[in-house]
Amino acid sequence: MKSNKFLKIALMVLIIAGISGMITKPMDVTLSNPKIANPWQFIVLGDTRQAIGYWVEEIQAYNTDNASCPIRAQMFNNIAANNPNMEFLIHTGDMVKSGGEQDDWDRYFEDIANFTAKNTSIYYAIGNHELYNYALGDGIYAPADEDFSVYEANVDLPGNERYYSFDYNDQVHVIVINTEEYWEGGDNGVFDITSEQLDWIKADLKSNTIDFVITVYHRPSYSILRVGRVTAAQEIRRVLEPLFVEYKVDLVFSGHDHYYYRTQRNGTTYIVTGGVNEDLAVDGDRSEWQEGDVYFSDYHYCNVTVNEYEGQVNLTIDTLIYDPETDTTSKADTITISSNNTSSSSSTPLYQIPIFLGLVLYCQHRKVSKK
Repeated sequence: MKSNKFLKIALMVLIIAGISGMITKPMDVTLSNPKIANPWQFIVLGDTRQAIGYWVEEIQAYNTDNASCPIRAQMFNNIAANNPNMEFLIHTGDMVKSGGEQDDWDRYFEDIANFTAKNTSIYYAIGNHELYNYALGDGIYAPADEDFSVYEANVDLPGNERYYSFDYNDQVHVIVINTEEYWEGGDNGVFDITSEQLDWIKADLKSNTIDFVITVYHRPSYSILRVGRVTAAQEIRRVLEPLFVEYKVDLVFSGHDHYYYRTQRNGTTYIVTGGVNEDLAVDGDRSEWQEGDVYFSDYHYCNVTVNEYEGQVNLTIDTLIYDPETDTTSKADTITISSNNTSSSSSTPLYQIPIFLGLVLYCQHRKVSKK
């Protein structure tokens, strides 16, 4: 009799605990009425520098007068007008033609003045043109000084401004990497990343607690432009891709190649967006192309929407082609990516455990009573 009484009391306690847990359980995670976080947007684009110039037969050289970049001004105006709710903008590098020339920066900020007037944050990655410490001219496409001083004087970014990271809305972790520190043997040599930056990247990835991880850098990990660019891309991923695989990086944005290219490798989506430039490029080496890749050579930018459903962070990237003649955009590519790091949402809620135990005890009690 005492054992039966004990079972009845235990049963009642477990059932009450389970019901109590159900009542106090936050309503935003019930399976019948899941909370969908309000979506928010940000923009990604790259390579806004002026054209290198045009060949002048009389002097057998390029005319590289510092000038504004009309397509740059038009596209930033269009983005500002049509994306009023964007939280920030990410720039994949090559903001200006000659990063060591303050004149180029002044014209850049003039061209994007309508955008910056909205006080929307811009996060920059360093491009190779940010290294050029004097005006390009006389047909010389610059030896690059490894000096970021003029760049640093014109930006206001976290960390040391050359590489840094930030979290947004507890949903995305963004790591901005500097692929210009450094190249041994020139642009197509060996990517000899500094130990300081590499150690920082490893430490940042290891300490990150946000599910969706994005990395941003200028030179792409995958290229279809030409042989030299494909070789340089192999160098980039030799250094970085093992880390991306180990820490399950979800998405990579790059620039450098003046087109749009999307590919997925080893669980990571790679997007090259270098479409705000007078000198658009065309593909010339598809030796590493794979089925499912997407490419086009048009003015463009990426509009990214972040949403969360039952703890799963999803990013939808709509890539919009810009028509400068009509000042309109049209969707050319879209993809939705879910975080590689989100734990399964199918685990048993804690409040169900006491109810389950209570039912087990009840069945056991009934069995004993019948005997």
